[in-house]
Amino acid sequence: MYDAILFATDGSEAAATALDHAITTADAHGATLHVLSVADERLALAADDTEATREDLRERAQEAVDEAANAASGSGVHVETSVTDGVPFREILAYAESEGVGLVVVGTHGREGREKRVNMGSTAERVVNQADRPVLVVRETEESG
Repeated sequence: MYDAILFATDGSEAAATALDHAITTADAHGATLHVLSVADERLALAADDTEATREDLRERAQEAVDEAANAASGSGVHVETSVTDGVPFREILAYAESEGVGLVVVGTHGREGREKRVNMGSTAERVVNQADRPVLVVRETEESG
């Protein structure tokens, strides 16, 4: 059913929880797991030292990708990795389109009530609302985070 699955990570606990689902799904379908992390350019633009901040963001994104790729490779799943700069939801959607992935897997924090309403602009929500392919959103639970 899926030849390629995209796992988008920011290195958070929510992403770590979603990684297990991405690996299991890729393994079950014999799919390539694409691991992507986006260095959020908006954070760099808001910083005093834009260039140093960009480098730090790219380094953290690369670490998140490497960690996820190592976990997936250890399970025997074929992995392709990428780190990009930009607005995360836009880069995730563009990557999914350009690589022809059949499923996007993202993690999200389990928020309730007012906090949920305040954070309605999350990357996961934007991906879900704008994706033209299936998106699996894995909620970080108290047990996992």
